[in-house]
This record gives sequence, structure tokens and C-alpha cells, in this order.
Amino acid sequence: MSRTQAVRDKESQPVPSANFKALIESSSRSSNSRLILSLDLDFRNEVKDLVHDAKQLIRDTSDYICAVKFNFHLIAPLSLQDLRSINDLISDYHLPSIADIKLNDIDNTNRVATEYLWKAGFSAVIVNPFVGYEGALDVVLTRAKKLGKGIIVLVYMSHRGAQEGYGLVLKDGRTLFDLFLDRATQWRVDGIIVGSTRPEKIHAARGRVGEEIKIFSPGSGAQGGDPLKSLEAGSDYLIIGRSIVESENPKEEANRLFRSLLPWTKTH
Repeated sequence: MSRTQAVRDKESQPVPSANFKALIESSSRSSNSRLILSLDLDFRNEVKDLVHDAKQLIRDTSDYICAVKFNFHLIAPLSLQDLRSINDLISDYHLPSIADIKLNDIDNTNRVATEYLWKAGFSAVIVNPFVGYEGALDVVLTRAKKLGKGIIVLVYMSHRGAQEGYGLVLKDGRTLFDLFLDRATQWRVDGIIVGSTRPEKIHAARGRVGEEIKIFSPGSGAQGGDPLKSLEAGSDYLIIGRSIVESENPKEEANRLFRSLLPWTKTH
């Protein structure tokens, strides 16, 4: 049964687990998909158009994805009610949602910000490990675990200049990339972000964090990353935005990507 059919008959499927990792794994298995739709919507003069277009993208692609990610430039102009409305639709399709705000502040600010995100219906949040644990991300991790929410740590971005930051060498010989992998392991987070444009970094991360921590890889398509190479290197989930969102037919493009990866997905 497709997700679209399931929404028409909500009693046809059980209520999904509240635990983020279990939810996305279940979603991925049921759809045979490792694709996460990133709602990379460009500027709109009217907020109502953002909400409408975001919902239409979710409806069009729901059968081919396993989760939805909101970029900061979509979250910023929307109200909590708008975000909740979109997340309610995502939940109807039994999909988790991820808030990509790269959270990076002191504990009180982080705590308040994430409480609003949880209230808006998000399943997980992406955080920046640079800020550290004590007095910063400790309260977020503790609260998320109690609520069954997911914490995903930003480890290596997908843009061309990523090496300028994540490749910086510390006094002990490690790079920031190495440090962030160590923090992700120590903090027992749910996932890490490693860009699809760096399959060698994905491979290195897989060897360091094991199988329990999931690897989420943005950067395929518009930024030049190869989705299949990313999966082969060790990615668990591919975050794809503009190549779907900006295509003439997002549904067909999502279906094309889904089918191109299906032989790999079915055997792994």
C-alpha cells in the first residue's frame, strides 16, 4: 500500500513509534527508500505560498521518500501554526521530519528553541557540535532522549569550502572532522551529517561511528554529489532538495531518483 493510500485510510497502518531512529528506519523499510526530501523552497513574497508549495511537494513525493527536512530559510518565515500544519501532513504520511537549524548556542537558548520545534511537531533537530556539550547541547540531548526526539550532529558539510573549516588541524593532530566524530560517538547521538560530495569522508565516518549512528548525506544533485557512491561509501540516508524541488515535475524526479537507487536499496 502506498503512503497516499494510507493517508486516505489512516486505520490501515499502526501509529508509528515515537522514537526518531525507529521511526525513520521503519519508514525507510516500508517504502524501500533512503531518500529524504529537503524542502529547499526559494523566496516567496507570500508565506501562504510557502505553506501551499511545501504541502504539495510532500503529497507529490511521499511514496518515494522516508523523511522530510526543513531548511532554516523555510522555518524562519513561518509561524508555529504553519510549521505544525505542515508537520501534521507529514505525520499523516507516517514520515518523520527534521529541523535543520544547525543549533549552536548556550544551553538556555538551545533549550527554548528546541521546545518550540518539538511543539511544532518536528521529530529531530540538526545541531552544531562546535559549541560543545556542557552548558550548551547537554540540555538538548537530555530532553530529546526523554521525548524520543532525534539529535543529528553536523560533522562535514557538502559545500566546496567545507575543508576550510572541518579540515582545520588541532594541536593533537586531529581535524575538526575527527573531533566532531568523536563527540557524536561520546554523546550517543542518533545521526551525523556528512556531505555526499565527500564520499571519502562518509567512508571514514562509517568506520569511526559504527552502524548504530546513522549517516545523513546532503549534496547530491545540485551540489554535484553522487547518490549511489554516497550509499556505497556508507550513507544511510540521502538528503535531496533542489534537484527535486526545482524540477519541472517534482513527482517524476523523485520517482526517477527512487527507482535509480532501488536495486541497491533492496539488497542492503
